[in-house]
Amino acid sequence: MKKLTTLISDNKLISGQYGDIHFEPWGLECSDRHSFVTITDQPRNAIHRDDIWHLSDGRLQITYETEQTSPNTIQLRLSVQALDDILLQDAVIRLVFDKSAIKYGIISDRTFTHCNSDKYRLYPTKQVQLVGQDGGTITVRLEDADGAGRFDPYMYLRDRDDHWIIHARLLPRDPVDQVWLRWANRFFTLSVPNGVSRLLWRISPIKKLLWRLRERAGRRCPEIQAVPLNHLKAGQSLGLEVTCHFD
Repeated sequence: MKKLTTLISDNKLISGQYGDIHFEPWGLECSDRHSFVTITDQPRNAIHRDDIWHLSDGRLQITYETEQTSPNTIQLRLSVQALDDILLQDAVIRLVFDKSAIKYGIISDRTFTHCNSDKYRLYPTKQVQLVGQDGGTITVRLEDADGAGRFDPYMYLRDRDDHWIIHARLLPRDPVDQVWLRWANRFFTLSVPNGVSRLLWRISPIKKLLWRLRERAGRRCPEIQAVPLNHLKAGQSLGLEVTCHFD
C-alpha cells in the first residue's frame, strides 16, 4: 500500500513521496510589472524584510501555510495583502512533481502527456489531476479563491524539463487597469507604450492572440505576450486555498 511522506519546514513543503512519485519544493509566486516574489527560487527586484515583501511598485504582506491534514491530503493556503496601492500580474500557489513516475495529466477534461513543451495549459477550472504509472492519482483542487473583485481564479498544467508543474493562479479580470505588451529575452525587455498596448487590447482578435501568448504557446514561441495588471488597493487581499489529495 502506497504511503504519503512529506517534509514540511517553516510552512513550506520541502519534499515528498507517494509510491514512486516524488515531488519537490512547493511554494508561492506573485508579480508586479518589475518584481517577482518566490520562496522556491531567486526573487527578482523584491526584498523580504521584517515579514514584508518590498516590490518595485509597493509592499505586500504575504502569508503562506502548508499542512498535511490527513494521511493522504496536503492543504495549502495563500494570502496576499497590499500595504500600498499596487498593480499586480498574479498571485500563485505552485506545486511541482517529478515526471518519471507520472503517465499523464488531466485538466479541463483534456489529457496531456509530458513532451517538455513548457506550455502553460491554463483554464478557468478548479481541478488538475496527475495519473501515475502505477495507476495512482494525484488530485489538486482549488477549494477557495478571493480575487477582491478584480482577479479571477485559474489553474494550469505545465510540462517542463523533468517536471510537471501545477499552478492555482489569480489573474486580472476585465476591465484591466494596465496592459504590459512586451518582448523579452535574456539580454533585454522591450515594452510597447501603455497607450498603444491598451489600444491593441481593445481589438478582440489581437487581445485573444497576445494574452499570455508565450505561456500558452510554449518554448518554441518568442517571449512576446500581453500581460494584464490590476490594482490591489492598500488593505485589500487576495486569497487561495488548495488541497492535494493522493489516491
